[in-house]
Amino acid sequence: MPLAKPGVLLISPGIIKWTDADFGLPHLVSLGGYLEQHAGVRAELLDLGYEGGDLAQLSRTLDALGPFLIVGVSCYASYDLMRVMALARFLRRKWPEVTLVAGGYHASALPGDLVFDGSPFDAVVVGEGELPMLRIVKERLAGQPLSAQRWGPENITNLDELPPYRWDLLRRYWPRATSIGRKLQIVLSRGCPYRCTFCMERAKTEYAWRAYSPERAIDELRRLATFTDLSQFVVNIADPLFGFKRRWRRQVLEGILQHQVVPRQFWTLTRSDDLDEEDVSLLGRARFSIGIGLESGSPTMLQIMQKGNTPERYLEAIERLARLSRTHGLTWATNVIVGHPGETPETLRETRDFLKRLFLSAGETCGWLSIDPFRLYPGAIVHEQMTAWSATHGTRFFHPEWWKSWYDGAFRAQHLDPSHSLDYEARVRFMHDEYAPIVREIAGRFRGQGRSVDRVFERSLAEQVRQLEPDARDDLLRRAKRAQPDRAEERTVIAVPIGLQVKDPHVRRREEAVRRVLESGTLRTEGLVEALLLTAPEPFLGEEGAAAMFADRVPQLAEGEVPPYLPFSWLVTALEALGPLTGDTVADTTARTGYVSALLAALVGSAGRVFAVNSAPASLAPSLAGVPQVTVVRGYPGAPPAVDLDVVYIGGALPRFPKAMEQALAEGGRAATWLGPRFRPQDLVCVQRTPGGLVERRLARLQAPVLSGPGAWLR
Repeated sequence: MPLAKPGVLLISPGIIKWTDADFGLPHLVSLGGYLEQHAGVRAELLDLGYEGGDLAQLSRTLDALGPFLIVGVSCYASYDLMRVMALARFLRRKWPEVTLVAGGYHASALPGDLVFDGSPFDAVVVGEGELPMLRIVKERLAGQPLSAQRWGPENITNLDELPPYRWDLLRRYWPRATSIGRKLQIVLSRGCPYRCTFCMERAKTEYAWRAYSPERAIDELRRLATFTDLSQFVVNIADPLFGFKRRWRRQVLEGILQHQVVPRQFWTLTRSDDLDEEDVSLLGRARFSIGIGLESGSPTMLQIMQKGNTPERYLEAIERLARLSRTHGLTWATNVIVGHPGETPETLRETRDFLKRLFLSAGETCGWLSIDPFRLYPGAIVHEQMTAWSATHGTRFFHPEWWKSWYDGAFRAQHLDPSHSLDYEARVRFMHDEYAPIVREIAGRFRGQGRSVDRVFERSLAEQVRQLEPDARDDLLRRAKRAQPDRAEERTVIAVPIGLQVKDPHVRRREEAVRRVLESGTLRTEGLVEALLLTAPEPFLGEEGAAAMFADRVPQLAEGEVPPYLPFSWLVTALEALGPLTGDTVADTTARTGYVSALLAALVGSAGRVFAVNSAPASLAPSLAGVPQVTVVRGYPGAPPAVDLDVVYIGGALPRFPKAMEQALAEGGRAATWLGPRFRPQDLVCVQRTPGGLVERRLARLQAPVLSGPGAWLR
């Protein structure tokens, strides 16, 4: 039997988004095909956003696909950094000898975030992946240690030298492709010659625009059309800048018409500067919709953003597009960035007035508007020159390394004061109060194509309206008031992949809560992270109880009643202090629902024992029947089971630490509970038994429900 080819696994971590996503992964499809052709390896592609399943299923999938010589992980966006590092640590733990390589936009912008002392990654690729990864693979095939940690940039000059897209590398996903995403991605060109200050494209591909020849581009589209039924998809030509050269653009569009490569719709990003009536006509007949980065209607801001040499001509070009699109039936969208460094109240008003002329001067429009806050992205000119922007415009960046945060990256990325005369709150209020009416009026005037694809455009319009609602505005302002400076210390290191089941609303809510306490520093222990992620509270607490716990709400109870849950951050604080270990004997003395007992069982493992104490054991036993380490016993919060205990959790307030509990603790044993007044906040404490007696450590001051029974407030 011939030996199997050495394997290279290319992983996308997916995105934390539960609506339809794009399908296709053209960057990894291209890279996998290139490595198979030039290195003779077997390439496998895995997208965790497409996979679904839990950690156990992921591990089984990896075992079935392996073995592998090299695993490459795409840190495509800065939002992915912390999840990519967690995934890499999981992979390193699973495969200690496999070479791990990172790539993508964030890796290209800040390679030091991926490779450093103690990193699970062996190497990072800066720029495009084909040439650097080929050299890495050849070194490993030769049995050599890697000669460098950073590889590239080394970009492909002639894209026609690349092998055809190997769409069969996505064979795991094609049977359900349309349920994964209605947009199918392909890339026909790379790079962008423009130097927009807010864009991180330059970190990946620098400034050279390179494209397949028009003949090759048409051939790739035709091959894709033979591989799958394009009538089911909006085909997203995901180039940084489609059709930079007019002749290339027109040849490609004419080829699409000649060969009748007709998907449900094409979508791509381009500029309006170079589009005349012939271009608009071709785009409309070829079933294109185009996205235009207007970014601002203020000539001052366009100069600051480096959007063209002559702002007035730039604005005239998009007004021309708006007129021509109505004649030729071309649907289009434009994006405006609000709050870019240097923005002022005056420039905001200029943009507002321009948008009214652009969209509302005629009775109908074929375009729609996307309003986005400025976000700080690594690799962009703004990021590289933050000190200069602050000195020149008074910009204040509240979270200059927001991508190293576990939680709320979308907010942190936009949280800044744009200028001396415009702070964050004023920017948010103007964006929502002044631009929202324009977006709503556009939705009422929009004219689609009279086909089913109009629903796609209508959903985009509705989403823009929703994002500018007063509730969304008020939520951003509340977050800004609560925002704390980024923590200087190292974030908690975990080796549990996050985002595997993001389409499950329960998992999504649980992961969001875990990321929040990770970011606050409350959660620090890897084993506890894993237990919290893998133990679903809904079977124990019900839908409403789980939601209330994760929202940190204190349950309203009759005095003395054992609470079904306590706020999530309180529980995490207590369990962090207790630190249950594998093999420990532990007790949950307030086991009304069994959720904490199940968490403790996950922490102590199969070698440990958990006693779930309840005054009516029969009511609790069914929910814990599938957890073999747990024994349900009759008792009360202050009355432990008659065994030596390493850890005790008491989820409520007592007047003092019970003598019976002290005697039940083994040497070195620990208990967490609330001690103090009946009607005022108490101390959440961790009590440890030492040879010299009990040692008490205060963790927080919180008002917990008071308990009843022996040793409790109420007898």
